Amino acid sequence: MDRSPNTRDSGPPDNCNPVPRSIFFRIFAFSYSGALRYHTVQPMHCIQRNQNLREDKDGVIATLVRFRKTKSEELRFVQGAAALSGAAVIGVFSWPSTERTIWVAKMLWNWSLFLSFFALISSAHQRLLRRLPENSSDELSDADLAICLCLFLQPPAPPGPGDRMFHRGISRKMVWFWQCPTMLMSYSWVLFLVGYAIHLLTPVFDASLAEFTTIVS
Repeated sequence: MDRSPNTRDSGPPDNCNPVPRSIFFRIFAFSYSGALRYHTVQPMHCIQRNQNLREDKDGVIATLVRFRKTKSEELRFVQGAAALSGAAVIGVFSWPSTERTIWVAKMLWNWSLFLSFFALISSAHQRLLRRLPENSSDELSDADLAICLCLFLQPPAPPGPGDRMFHRGISRKMVWFWQCPTMLMSYSWVLFLVGYAIHLLTPVFDASLAEFTTIVS
């Protein structure tokens, strides 16, 4: 597909094979791929397609309003789920049976607790959403909208021939930034459940250790 000379794309070069990166990304986001796509990637692509303030300022405002609403709902869910994950870990450590749990399960639960705390802390960037318009009827200057677009797109390039602006690509750093709370919350639950599964297998490990102790004695 031919690209316009006034297009500044965020994708890989034509001679770069994106398959390994795509596979790595799918593995990395396996536990929250649906939320990542719905709450972050798709809204940011919509903002990228509607970034021309000169031709469709109302369209730019509408996409920013949609992102603020979608992301606010996600962050509220993340805060509740992360708090529940942390409470679950604290509750697990109060069980008497955890004293005999294999150390791997305890390690995973500790990491789960840390990630749930980090998810709560990172969700504090919800304050940045206040810079975005709340309603489509809000009046924002071009300068304010340009600042809002910098929360999603690559830095602006100099004007092209004939005072034409380059089409800005999505910033991968901002994709990471916006999806970070969901990622941490998701991983905290994954580690908690894996640790719980190992905890259920503790009698298996205890039996082997008892047999080893009998042989040695």
